[in-house]
Amino acid sequence: MAEENKHGLVESGIPRLDRPLRADEVVLQVLEVTKDWAKLKLWPKVDAVRNILHEYEEATDISPYSSRHYACGRSLYCSVGLCGVWENDRVYRDACAIGSYHLNADPAQNECDSSFLAAAALWGVAAPVLRMPAFRFGADKVQINPVATPDGQRIKGYVLADILTCTELAYEYGKISLAQFTKRNGDKLLWQKH
Repeated sequence: MAEENKHGLVESGIPRLDRPLRADEVVLQVLEVTKDWAKLKLWPKVDAVRNILHEYEEATDISPYSSRHYACGRSLYCSVGLCGVWENDRVYRDACAIGSYHLNADPAQNECDSSFLAAAALWGVAAPVLRMPAFRFGADKVQINPVATPDGQRIKGYVLADILTCTELAYEYGKISLAQFTKRNGDKLLWQKH
């Protein structure tokens, strides 16, 4: 059995499509904020997923991966293809856009990126990050500020005032078991799988 080194390469030198993502390869999205908690979600960075696919194709000396987008009904889909067993054989895996993915100001770009991430995850790329559930940090752990109405008379909502950066990810049995986040002031927060 081939052993994996610290770079996610097996002895043959072929990178794993399902190699664990590093903390610098993920981005954090704020899903919802109340006065008591902030609900957050980790997503793989699109460039990190592309890099894994590029590393794989370079190491295996196969033709480049391909991706294509198409609409079906009201949903945008992405199809990611890799070379199959035969030289000109390409195998595609398709997935639709993820409705909760909102990292860009442009909704069309969100659909494009999230469908690409979902399709790549069907090949194993960044799948543990996509499968990781949304999580909450309470107001005792993060700073939550009220947002007043324009007249200043009422509170119309809340925002997460802290800027959190993912600084560590740990995996167990192919799933994320721990995520560490660092605030601007250097304080650390941990999410652990129960």
